[in-house]
Amino acid sequence: MKKPFFCVKEVNGMRNRNRLRRIREAGRKAGIVCLALIFAGAYVLEGNAAENTSDTVEESASEETDAGEASAAQTANEKTIDTYIDEDNAAEITLSDDGSTVSGSGASVSENVITISEGGSYWFTGSLTDGQILVDVDGDDTVVLMLAGVEITNTTDAAIYVENADRAIVYLVDGTENLIASGEDTGNSAADGEADDTAEGGAIWAKDDLLIGGSGALIVKGFINNGIQTSNDLTIESGIITVEAVNNGIKGKDSVTILGGTITVTAGGDGIKSDDTTGDGYGVVTIEDGEIQIESGGDGIQAETVLTVSGGTIQITSGGGSAEAGTASAASMSGGWSGFFSGWDMEDEDTESMKGIKAGSEMQIAGGTILVDSCDDSLHSNGTITILDGSITVSSGDDGVHADTGLIISDGTIVVSQSYEGLEGNQIRIEGGEIQVTATDDGINANGGTDSWGMGWGRMGTGSGMDSDSDTGTDVSEEASEGTPWLLITGGTIWVNAQGDGLDSNADLTIEGGTIIVDGPSDSMNGSIDSGTENGGTCTISGGTILAIGASGMAETFSSSSTQCSFLLSLSSNYAAGSVITICDAEGNVLLEHTSERAFSSIIYSSADLEEGGTYQIMVDSDATEITLTAVTGSYSWSGESSGTVGFGSFGGQMGGGRMNNNFSGQMGSNDDSSQMEESMEEGQSPDAGEGEDMPEDSDDGDKGRQAGDFYSGETDQQEDDSSDDDSQGSDASGSGSGGNSSRSASGEMI
Repeated sequence: MKKPFFCVKEVNGMRNRNRLRRIREAGRKAGIVCLALIFAGAYVLEGNAAENTSDTVEESASEETDAGEASAAQTANEKTIDTYIDEDNAAEITLSDDGSTVSGSGASVSENVITISEGGSYWFTGSLTDGQILVDVDGDDTVVLMLAGVEITNTTDAAIYVENADRAIVYLVDGTENLIASGEDTGNSAADGEADDTAEGGAIWAKDDLLIGGSGALIVKGFINNGIQTSNDLTIESGIITVEAVNNGIKGKDSVTILGGTITVTAGGDGIKSDDTTGDGYGVVTIEDGEIQIESGGDGIQAETVLTVSGGTIQITSGGGSAEAGTASAASMSGGWSGFFSGWDMEDEDTESMKGIKAGSEMQIAGGTILVDSCDDSLHSNGTITILDGSITVSSGDDGVHADTGLIISDGTIVVSQSYEGLEGNQIRIEGGEIQVTATDDGINANGGTDSWGMGWGRMGTGSGMDSDSDTGTDVSEEASEGTPWLLITGGTIWVNAQGDGLDSNADLTIEGGTIIVDGPSDSMNGSIDSGTENGGTCTISGGTILAIGASGMAETFSSSSTQCSFLLSLSSNYAAGSVITICDAEGNVLLEHTSERAFSSIIYSSADLEEGGTYQIMVDSDATEITLTAVTGSYSWSGESSGTVGFGSFGGQMGGGRMNNNFSGQMGSNDDSSQMEESMEEGQSPDAGEGEDMPEDSDDGDKGRQAGDFYSGETDQQEDDSSDDDSQGSDASGSGSGGNSSRSASGEMI
């Protein structure tokens, strides 16, 4: 017994009740206005999303978004907590193992079970050991449980159990701390226990709608199963809430809506979850505000259908984080094919999903700050992902951001600091935002299903198998091959650091705008740009600026159907990471300067500054050459002494991520005095690269198709039948990728 502690709590609770009376009316009015503004904003954001996407994307995604968000908004509006509290007529209940007492009507005591049989408000203080608050009222009634300093434990069942009600509200009185626990307390975190597959419910378990609010503190420990669980809708409006659970931390089967509060979850299973699949508006998670921190053995946040984030701060570590993932890295590949496969999991339906944030059909991020360290994909949808705004930083043992069907990025800041593949979807459209990607395989990958595209098989990542999530019950494999893959970039500032392909599409790759830097592969099994010409795809550019460096063996440039000039310059020397690339016009004006993050032997460049017939100077450290563009696109060779071997490159070495801002800040397109550079650019000068970086032989799995869905089965506006220009895309033995265009020497002559 902790009588002295709870006596203090009870006195504080009485003072808080008086304070509540004084602010009740003002709070009610302010709450209604704020909620109206919140949901009006969500509606506007949804409209803006539709304007920023193609008509086909709208058809595939908007119906689910409308249904899910409308249901969540309606639920939250109906369940404003202040609307239901009637403190003046609340019954007062003092909990005690020596005999609980009730002052008022609607409640009764039988041993250590307090039964609420009438709708209304109930004020609780005190403690119960192996006890329970049981709510069993008429289905139209609302019950408010006002917790003003309680400790309730139950070793075999829920400590708070709502058997029947229209809705139940747990109100946390300001200045109080409340503990609710189920199961045997082991002295360790509940998340460290072994989950019982036959167990159900949680320490707080409601079979009807549940709302949690107030400004007090709530500690929930679920040693039996879940922490907080509802069979219907769960809404958290406010409060300081800490949950530990052997299984799921917070679960609202029909929906979970978080409007605010400070929430900390430690769970052996999923952190926050909604998994109903019975109809539209079910299985939805909506986060509009709040400070949320999750450490989960399974998924951090999982919505069976639609997941929406429009505000708040979310920090997630799932499955132990990216350091726990088995990836196809240099370490796992060093032992040959056996080492190569040792880092990958074959399809296993029993493998637990350990993703950061996961949606079954659609994910939309319109704001907020998201930080994820995940063993599996950091952001994952079995359908579409739309990022309208927000700040997203992820470190993943698999994909940074993965959509089985379509991925759209309109704005926001996205940093993928570690991943196998950075951004992945069947169709990818990037319209804006600031994006940094670091990947041990492809940086940005528009892949295809197993029937028509790619190599006909998907990469088997940790915990995800072939991207068919058995734990969600959603199988997208049949639709996966129906949509033609494409990658379309119309805007944004993008930096990719990839050991595999930098920009990869299993069909069309189209650039219309944006500023793009690709530090691509050092091995010749991949290219800094890779389009699916083998599948009839095209690689075109009509706007924006791109610099893509990497190995020469698989180097590919843009097709002659492009409307903006570009060039591919194949180097005979393998320049080391840290080399400075400078591109100038004939007058010496610097068009772009970049410090490489990886070894490279080819340079692809395009910008609006290039003109057909123009002469341009390319400098790598102190080595320089000059080319004259004889066509809208072309491949050129820079001969000279080789200081290293270009071929099957090593995956060794950590990729840096700190140079992007320096490279993009004030250097691109500058017109600084470059007289010293001009003096060093004497015609015919051969490069002297100095000591090169030997690249040991290694192997890579090449282009790996993934299962994806029917996000957009139509063609992009730029998709044309251009096989005559692209049939010969590839590379010769020296690594000069032709892209179906003329190959010329640095002086512009045919080679």
